[in-house]
Amino acid sequence: MRSLALVLLLSGVLVHAPGWADDACLTGDSTLGDQRSLAALADTTEAACPCAEAASARSYERCARHTLHDAISAGALRAPCVETAKTTIRGSSCGGAKVACGGVSSAGAVTPSCKLSRPSSCKDSRRIDHTACTDETSCADVVTWTAGTCFDPRNEGSFAAGVRTISWTKDSAFMPGTPRTLDTVIWYPAPRGSGPVSPGFRAVVDAPLDPSGGPYPVVLFSHGSCGYPAQSTFLTSLLASRGFVVVAPPHPGNTIFELATCGSSTAQAISFVERPADMVFVLDQILAAGQDPASPFHGAIDASRVAMTGHSFGGLTVYLVAQREPRVKVAVAMAPAAFFNPHLEVPSLTMLGGIDSVVNNTLTRTAYDASVTPKLLVEIEHAGHFAFSDGCFPSPDCNPPTTLTQDEAHADVLRYAVPFIEHYLGGEASVTPLLGPPTGPGFVYQAAL
Repeated sequence: MRSLALVLLLSGVLVHAPGWADDACLTGDSTLGDQRSLAALADTTEAACPCAEAASARSYERCARHTLHDAISAGALRAPCVETAKTTIRGSSCGGAKVACGGVSSAGAVTPSCKLSRPSSCKDSRRIDHTACTDETSCADVVTWTAGTCFDPRNEGSFAAGVRTISWTKDSAFMPGTPRTLDTVIWYPAPRGSGPVSPGFRAVVDAPLDPSGGPYPVVLFSHGSCGYPAQSTFLTSLLASRGFVVVAPPHPGNTIFELATCGSSTAQAISFVERPADMVFVLDQILAAGQDPASPFHGAIDASRVAMTGHSFGGLTVYLVAQREPRVKVAVAMAPAAFFNPHLEVPSLTMLGGIDSVVNNTLTRTAYDASVTPKLLVEIEHAGHFAFSDGCFPSPDCNPPTTLTQDEAHADVLRYAVPFIEHYLGGEASVTPLLGPPTGPGFVYQAAL
């Protein structure tokens, strides 16, 4: 069996931070390196000891401990993290009759928990609500990623994601009388098992809409400056699989297709006027489509539940739209360009990359302070401006292994964005514990709920 150290070194993720030998596991300068070492150990363990093939809990633990021993011998895991790894092995349900039983305080005062338990014994107590997490095999994941709820924000929902592009034409807000065509990308719930999936959209093009869960809430998405509607499919597609209709227009003049001029001061000034009008227009159109018997969205749109989200200049667009459009009930601003002293007057989640060098995080924190409750501010450590898009430009903001990889950053974005939208737009009360303080490292958190 190849040593774990070799696997890690070849993959380029084994990083010995300055505090490698001294920090407690998952703390200080060693946090990111520890996270990656433990994640690599989990991957190597699964390859050597497939959970689905485990004959018994004892045989799985014996195999997993052997893999851990190899990692320790190879120097691929810091000594302070050995006990964390052992705890993870002991908290695995692989090969046994027990399940990971997540626990959440019924009063919200106790740290989320998990224990291995027989399904029949995973029952509520006087102070703790328990749930059998049948889709999770590790208590470590139940606590870190579900906060004891068994709701993993990284996972797809009960639908496939469908996608279609509809061209709508409006009058320019900046130059009245000039037509402005918006080739709007719309993700929506499709029947489970639909295919094939288009990689560019992470969804099935022109799949039929599944009406079984409708009418569905609407999430408006505004791309960044010099971006495009499908720039953040890691989020937009996943939301569709969870029962949301995601509507993402382009902002002509400020897209990647006008790369030579899209970032100019003139394009930015024009887009400041055009963007909010674009978003209100496509909201009008999707709500009208929900009432049109000839539309594939007929009867599928819930006009009373609308959220606005966006990245970078799209985050600024969140402020502009939410302040003027009363139909928007929820706001999620991701790495927003927060100038002109904006604030939000609806339930809001503001997310930042801790090392963002493109926008001014101090201004965004000021905008958060000025916003009404309920509100959350979540900063992702070791992430820059492009944590909220599918791709990134090599830069100090996107420079793995020093910074998070896109997959690592996306998981952290989903950790808060999905339950926030599920709770405040979808009305899902069971995800509330996920909106509390982080249950894993890598976040700076502030909230007034």
